[in-house]
Amino acid sequence: VLPPGISAERRELELLSFDGAPVDGLYFTTLSAYRDGRRRLTEEGIRTWESDVRLEDRFLMERFITGSARVIGSFLPDGKLRICDNPRISPSDWHPRLTTLSLDIETGQDGRLYSLAMDISGPDGESRYVAVLDEKAPAGGRQADTLQPAFLYYLPSELGLLRFLIETITESDPDIIIGWHVIGFDLSFLDGKSRELNLPLRIGRGHFPLRLVERPGSLPIAHLEGRLVIDGPVALRGAFHKFSDWRLDTVAYELLGRGKDIAAHGREKVAEIERRFREDKGALARYNLEDAVLVTEIFQRTGILEQLITRSLITGLPPDQVHRSVAAFDRFFLPRLHRKKYVAPNQSDIVSGKGAPGGMVFSRGAGLFEDVAVLDFKSLYPTVIRTFHIDPYSLIKASEHPLETPVDISFSRSEHILPAYLEELMEKRAAAKEAGDAPLSQAVKILMNSMYGVMGSSGCRFYRSELPTAITGIGRWVLNSSAERLKSWGYEVLYGDTDSLFVKLKTEERQDADNAGRILAKRVDEYFRDTIRSRFGVPSRLELEYEKRYLRLFLPVMRSGSGSGSEAAVKRYAGLLADGSVEIKGMEFVRSDSTALARDFQHELFRRYFAGEDLKVWIKDTVNRLKNGEFDDKLVYKRRLSRPAGEYKSPPPHVRAVKLLDPDGSRDLREVEYVITPSGPLPLELGPGEIDYNHYIEKQLRSLADDVLAQQGESFDSVIGGKQLDLFQPGNKS
Repeated sequence: VLPPGISAERRELELLSFDGAPVDGLYFTTLSAYRDGRRRLTEEGIRTWESDVRLEDRFLMERFITGSARVIGSFLPDGKLRICDNPRISPSDWHPRLTTLSLDIETGQDGRLYSLAMDISGPDGESRYVAVLDEKAPAGGRQADTLQPAFLYYLPSELGLLRFLIETITESDPDIIIGWHVIGFDLSFLDGKSRELNLPLRIGRGHFPLRLVERPGSLPIAHLEGRLVIDGPVALRGAFHKFSDWRLDTVAYELLGRGKDIAAHGREKVAEIERRFREDKGALARYNLEDAVLVTEIFQRTGILEQLITRSLITGLPPDQVHRSVAAFDRFFLPRLHRKKYVAPNQSDIVSGKGAPGGMVFSRGAGLFEDVAVLDFKSLYPTVIRTFHIDPYSLIKASEHPLETPVDISFSRSEHILPAYLEELMEKRAAAKEAGDAPLSQAVKILMNSMYGVMGSSGCRFYRSELPTAITGIGRWVLNSSAERLKSWGYEVLYGDTDSLFVKLKTEERQDADNAGRILAKRVDEYFRDTIRSRFGVPSRLELEYEKRYLRLFLPVMRSGSGSGSEAAVKRYAGLLADGSVEIKGMEFVRSDSTALARDFQHELFRRYFAGEDLKVWIKDTVNRLKNGEFDDKLVYKRRLSRPAGEYKSPPPHVRAVKLLDPDGSRDLREVEYVITPSGPLPLELGPGEIDYNHYIEKQLRSLADDVLAQQGESFDSVIGGKQLDLFQPGNKS
């Protein structure tokens, strides 16, 4: 019985909840009545289903509209906009060609806006604009031709700069504003400045100004009518790009081969910006514009925007929200579930269960091995889902034509939704790879790989512990069965991790190792094809690929205290490829807290080790050169903070370094470069200082060297001459 006062029409529906109970639908005539009704039902303790789905999202998903839409109706002009009242909307396969505006600003230590630059790029061409504060400029400003082909203006006030920004964005009408920390810094500063000067920042396509929504412990969200704002670091991290650090200068050098116009960091950079503002405003304009141009070129070089658009067209989420994998799963699954006559619970009604076991990882022993084939199951979890018909609907319908699995969790052979969708995605990815469409291929891969994580998250309305348990359990069965079958064929399986197997090839196979690896993968595929068909009565969708061969593979001994003396570590190895390059996985080389010294040392260590060269003399010489100060430029740590420095209860070194620079937290620093001194971490901005060389020997070199030396019956101590190193020997730098 509904509480009194709820203004809605109640209708019987041919829909059931997951426990088989019939549900009714409530139909409201206004949004306010809907919101009030939802609130009152919650207060009265009356359970609802899918009442947390936004109405506009439901409208689109039930019509299978993802990304693009066809709008039919009568349009009326409203400035640059066209308004259509009550149109007919249907799916479309239109692929947009969007215009971007890369925005960058420069500010002074006194809080003034010094300059702003915009690099605009799209189907209609490119244009560049820079405006610099010059209080000596005439009231209407003045234009200079010293930055061609960019348009350069000198304006007498900050208010003039803001008006110039608004007018340029309105006139150029970009679809997307991009930048480097563009929300957390540029737009946040401009929003504050617009309030200070009482000039609403109307840079959207509608009538409302920019709105920044703060989120505790995270960056704000930028709302602009009719435009998106995409931040470079956030977008690139979401697409799994990796760089030495996330400074614009670093990323630009690694991708484009050039960096910012001012190479200095910290206080030196700030001082140079102040000098240019006082003495050489043209140079400041050049610096400002180059930052904006670098962001545009980084977006173009990585293809990140095209990938975001492609993911949007597949999932139906806006390009700046495609990382919301739970929402993407809702958009796909809910309308198809409704057509199966079922509704899903609210996310708040989900009760978290026990965690599912992770992927299987094993190692057969530490050492150096030759001619090792790496076999990889292609999209293991998606193919497990397809093979055993795993999805939430199949689980609740498991009593209808039950399909047993290797982990004794049953699903339905005939009633399922997700497997067919994954098959469609895999075909789409194969076609994209064949056509050389990298953005589409990567977008589909990210979406497919998110399915397991979504169903294993208690933040998903479809969470049931049986789903992730079945997926990872079957994955473990696949890996273990593969290893046992390979051993029965006379092969030594050295290492396995989730979806990969490292197999030592037989002596007679080394002449044509690549072909041997491909044959081996095919044999395992045939084994699963026969086994799954005979045991479970379904075709196997598993596909094992020969990925590569290591001429030599090093598996280190498990570190002291975590295993026996000969037991190999897991998720840590190094291999020599046929082209002479060295791959290092899971070791200090790729850790965020390593220095250039550690990375260079480890790479050269393995190059020498795989080449059979002497290590002891070289290691000792490296330590001596370190103590003599020859590697001082390689001792810098570069770290990011995940939250404000003041929120760390037991601050690690990089947080202590930030606190030295920003004691009261007013600068909200999230990145820092520092070295270790006898007194602790010292930010580069406060340097130079005395280096604690013993720290770098003990924390950066020792474990790397011991990993390899242990295989030769040696140790770092025996090579160097004892753990307590004398840093004050004659000739050493103090």
